[in-house]
Parts: sequence; structure tokens; C-alpha cells
Amino acid sequence: MKHFRAWPASRFGGMALAAFAAVLLLHCGGVGTGGTGGFVSSTITGFGSVIVGDVEFDDTNAIVLDDDGAVVQRSGNELRLGMTVDVDGSPIVAGASGKHSSASRVRISTAVQGPIDAVDAVHATLTVLGQQIEVNPATVFGPSLHGGLAGLGVGDVVAVFARPNAVSGVNQATRIEIAPSAKDYRLRGIVSATNNAQRTVRVGGVTLDYSNATGVPPDLAIGQLINVRLVAAPGTVLSVEAFSSAIPAPADGDTAEIEGQVTSFTSDSSFNVNGFAVDASRARLDVSSAPLGASAHVEVEGSIVGGTLVASNVKTFSSSEIDGRIYRVAGPITSLDSAGKTFALRNQVVDYASASFTNGSAANLAVGVVVHAQGPLSPDGTQIRASLVAIQ
Repeated sequence: MKHFRAWPASRFGGMALAAFAAVLLLHCGGVGTGGTGGFVSSTITGFGSVIVGDVEFDDTNAIVLDDDGAVVQRSGNELRLGMTVDVDGSPIVAGASGKHSSASRVRISTAVQGPIDAVDAVHATLTVLGQQIEVNPATVFGPSLHGGLAGLGVGDVVAVFARPNAVSGVNQATRIEIAPSAKDYRLRGIVSATNNAQRTVRVGGVTLDYSNATGVPPDLAIGQLINVRLVAAPGTVLSVEAFSSAIPAPADGDTAEIEGQVTSFTSDSSFNVNGFAVDASRARLDVSSAPLGASAHVEVEGSIVGGTLVASNVKTFSSSEIDGRIYRVAGPITSLDSAGKTFALRNQVVDYASASFTNGSAANLAVGVVVHAQGPLSPDGTQIRASLVAIQ
């Protein structure tokens, strides 16, 4: 089966023009990494089919699940750039042009959904349901939010995709979009305080009352990552309707990659990433960019053994590397604005005004033409500002 191959580069930073042009070759093959299946937990960084972290998944036959694990009726635009997702699929295969797999299941993982309490443009933060959200140059904003953070106001209902910071409590946003038709409020975060007698927990700046909730974890405790659906009624104390799984459960034997922040840290050999247990006692550590510790941004590769990711490689990333994230899209152009020098594909707008071209020029762009584009986000986070465009 033919599909768009992933770019042979890290998801952070740039790459050579020759390597970029190589993605025009569509092929399968490579060296398998073993295991009975593949699992990746990370951010959607592109579409080619769908690129999660640095693995390209053919999502043709994948089912998409919401935060409660319910199947989403697919219409083609459920998955968007910057979303945090957990993907189950076939074994991850590594080749000269990158890693690929076929996805069987994609679960969307929202950090917080609800009305905005405050916006701080000076410090590039907003507060939603008592959770402080930090915006950086790699935060994707929904297409209607022209101006990025400036397009948001108190009371706007938003869906935020982010990774929790176990030390500061500030969530680093990967995507923010308007969600005016949201049927419920949601919160995924780390418990900072509990009151068993009153049946409340504290997450960020809000107290949650779970007296009438379903699915309450029997081991609910400080430091635990929880995922809850809330009663949609603003207040200093919110009521939990239901708990659902906050941590994915890939099958034993799966090859796995998890990218995100360290949510609890015991030592270089034992820590959690996004709440997921990691055994790094035999891993090769690359900490050249940043030290390994609580809230460090890491990528962990390995295999699942007894519900734990036994790591073979652990790499840390600096804040500047995260801010410089490169996004990638590939496929047929669905709309073109020659005057504005933008085109769209897979529901993502690309600004090609400053792009270099291979296999053609801007004059060759047209609806239906297959292109591969890569670059950082525009200043307001709503578009990819392409540095390179390859025409197939």
C-alpha cells in the first residue's frame, strides 16, 4: 500500500533541502523494530496520512476515540495539527525516509475544555477552569483565531491540548481552538491535594467535587494524573460527572514511543511521562539538550512490558527546541489563494510566500496538485509558514 512517507528528520528544527526532496519517493519497507504492535503518545505534527511525533501513520482504517473512549463518527477533520493523541497500530517500521505504521485506533486527549477565566497577553498565558495555560511559538491556534492569543477573550469556550507541568502546574499548550458547541467541560491534570472526607481533589487552581461521580479511581491520590468530565457550571468548586482513563494501556510487547513532560521523577532510571511509567535502567540517555528531571520534555522509545515502557532510548529537549518545532503536511491541495499566497490541505492553511520550491514553482500550484510542505507556525499560530514546498 502506498502512502506519504515521513520526513527523515527530527520533529524539532530544520533539515537539508536534499532530504526534504527525498519525501517525493513513495514506498514501503524498512527495518521493523519488533513487537506485536506499535504505540505512540505524542502531538500531531503533520499530515501525510497523520504524523504523530516522528512516526507517520496510515489512518485509513483507524477508528478515532474521544476523551471518554467513545467512537467518533469520522468526517475527515477530527484530527488536527497540535492535538495530543494516543495511537495504537502495527509495529513501527524504520526506513531511510523515516518511521511508519498503520493506525488501528487514535484516541484524542484534551487537557482542558471550558470557558476562559483570564487572558494575560503580556505573559502569553490564559486560565481555563482554574488551569494556567502557557502559549509558545509552537502552539497551534484554530483557523478562526486570527491573532492567536489576541483573538481570545474571557468567557470564550475553548478546547486546549497541552502537557501538564508537574512542578509549576502550568500546562504547555500544543493547540487551542474555539469550542462553542462543547456539550461538557473537561479536565486532565495532576492532583495536588485531596480531601477524602469531603470527596474533593484539587487540580491546578480549581477544586473538584467527585461526590456523585462515576468511575472514581480506588487509588485516587496526590500526584495522580486524572481525566474527568465536569458539570458545565462555572464556580470555584466544580462537580465531576465521571472519571475516565487518563493513561493509555498499550499491549505488552508493543514497540512504543512517548513524547511529553516528565510528570513524576524518582531517578534517571525511573520516572513517568504524561503519567505513563518508564523504566530507563538500561536505556541510552541523551541529555545534551537539557537535564532529565521533573517536567523535562522528553522522547522515550522502547517496548511495553507489564504495562511499563522499558526504554531503550531517552532524549531530552530544550525549550528553544520545542519553540522551534517544524510542522509538515502532504497531500493534494484543496484550496488555493494565489493573491494571498496560501493553500490548504488536510484542513490546514499553509503560507508559501517565503518558501523555496523543488520540482516546480509557485506557478505550478493548483487545486488537486500534490505537495509536501514544511515549516514553523505563523506568528499567530493559525498557519504553517512554509520554508520548503516540494511538488510531486
